[in-house]
Amino acid sequence: MKPRAGKARCKKNTSKVINLPYFRRFLVIFSFIVGAGLLIAFLSRPRMIWYVDEDFSASWARILRDSPPPISRYEIVPRTADAPFPQGRFGFTVSRYGPEGESVEGTPVALYRDLSRTRVYDGWMTLALDPWMVFRMHRDPEPVWSFLDNSNTQGSILLAGSDHRAVQAWLCQLLQEGPGVFLADSGVWQEKGRSLVREYPFQSGAFSYSWPQVWPLVFRADAAWIYAPLSQARSLPPFRSGLLDATRFPDPPGWDRYGLQADILWAKAQGNERRTAAVAMWLRDAGTQTVIANTIEWIPAHPSGTPFNTISWETQMAWLRSSYIWQGADNAQDS
Repeated sequence: MKPRAGKARCKKNTSKVINLPYFRRFLVIFSFIVGAGLLIAFLSRPRMIWYVDEDFSASWARILRDSPPPISRYEIVPRTADAPFPQGRFGFTVSRYGPEGESVEGTPVALYRDLSRTRVYDGWMTLALDPWMVFRMHRDPEPVWSFLDNSNTQGSILLAGSDHRAVQAWLCQLLQEGPGVFLADSGVWQEKGRSLVREYPFQSGAFSYSWPQVWPLVFRADAAWIYAPLSQARSLPPFRSGLLDATRFPDPPGWDRYGLQADILWAKAQGNERRTAAVAMWLRDAGTQTVIANTIEWIPAHPSGTPFNTISWETQMAWLRSSYIWQGADNAQDS
């Protein structure tokens, strides 16, 4: 006698119910394996690199903490000298030693024209600057070209002559024959460096002074001026830096444009452009550059960056109105 159809269907349904827990277990195991594989692939993929000058690597870690970039998986790799970016990786080089610039033959100078307008040079973007300015007390007169005369009785010029960069900065100003045009004679540069303190009204023994020794002379009773990078002034205690005004180096009569000497913090994207695009936009942001500048005590390159104090604002205005930026050869190298 044949079993009825209803009973047959009942057996089949019972079989399906019996196998369902095994199917569910299979799905759980399969999902776990797939999830674990995806997690391993995610964790083992290359992280973005911040390839940062050794001197700035600790500061860069603070910057990333205070203003997190849009990519959270990254590592900071200290950069020594001009070592190339690691092969097969992607990220950014962040360095004072960026593009080569326009070499001025016969002089220890490299130029970057229109940099305040474009803020980009040969694929490198500017993040922050440390320009050289003339600092003085509020009460002292603003320097004009005649303050270089030895017959000047209004005050004295101070020089941290033990720092060769301070001597070179002065030579760049004195041997600039026109806006962005420097005397192309290495012999004259050397001779002028040796005779600098004899020809201009610097303090006695100027070549022996360090920055810590020369700054107290600014705050004495007599009028005094000092040509220094902004970072030097910002490193002073607030009750000292708050007494200062910053002015760009005075131009000779008849000049219609001017430049600044400055260290520049550059950044350049490396590797996959699609992966670095969002971070590049973050680096160009005024808020990001303000955090960068305040961390390293420079000024932001972005025109909408927020200056830290009065001397930072005066320096930022000088940067934004400059036609060109120059660096000494010690600060410029091939990209």
